[in-house]
Amino acid sequence: MITDLLMALLDSPVMSAAIPPTLAIAIVTATISVMVLAHRLSFLTVGVSHSTLAGLGMAVLLGLPLLPAATLFAIAIALFLGMMPERRGIHEDASTGILFAGSMALGIILLPLAGTRQVDLFGLLFGDILTIGPAERSWLWGLGLLILIMAFLSFRSWWSLAFDPISAAAGGMPASALRLLLYGTIGLTTILCVKLAGIVLTAGFMILPASCAWFWCRSLLRLWLISTATAILGAMLGLVLSYACDWPTGPAIVLVLSGTFILSWGLAWLKQRVRRVN
Repeated sequence: MITDLLMALLDSPVMSAAIPPTLAIAIVTATISVMVLAHRLSFLTVGVSHSTLAGLGMAVLLGLPLLPAATLFAIAIALFLGMMPERRGIHEDASTGILFAGSMALGIILLPLAGTRQVDLFGLLFGDILTIGPAERSWLWGLGLLILIMAFLSFRSWWSLAFDPISAAAGGMPASALRLLLYGTIGLTTILCVKLAGIVLTAGFMILPASCAWFWCRSLLRLWLISTATAILGAMLGLVLSYACDWPTGPAIVLVLSGTFILSWGLAWLKQRVRRVN
């Protein structure tokens, strides 16, 4: 029965066309997920992803291409948060919450002014990879490749900054520039996820893969490998569930990843208990 379901999924032109971009997004987000977790930037991904609603609203209102306009807006928001100094008690989490709320409010106001018939609001909020067009596909491939290049060139430097910032700074590492590069890369990755997981669920897709891996290892390479494998498995199982149960693709994938996190947590706890008994 499972084999028949997989064959039917592959025979479906819409579903088979969605597999390559879904896997590409899974690999890219799993890669950045490691750094999001290492630098404790989970709330940043929530803020940037939700803030893109304002960028999308502006794009619709002005008749601009959605993804390019939203990309520029997400990068601007992420870099602004990275450059905002901690003064008078306004820390990064508070700044993120302020921008998150303000940008969401602006987007909610702008989209009705532009006419909601011009945009798939459900697709923006929760993702719809099945409706990806040729222009969006090209944009996502290019964006994904750019993110991976930046990540693999900066991975070890970001890792050092996360766990040993003093030694990194003493060694002459440009900490501020690398931090801004990381924030900008996270901004790009949120846009990559919007088509798959939507504005609401993008943060889950960028946090869960590395969170699952964190129970099993602490080395950079192993974290990346397990995070990537988790994201790919979650993406494929989510696509199968979406096809079999007629569920939205983005929520189905995030639901599978959430279940994987709970399973990893339970197995890690059980392993720890067995060690204590022995």
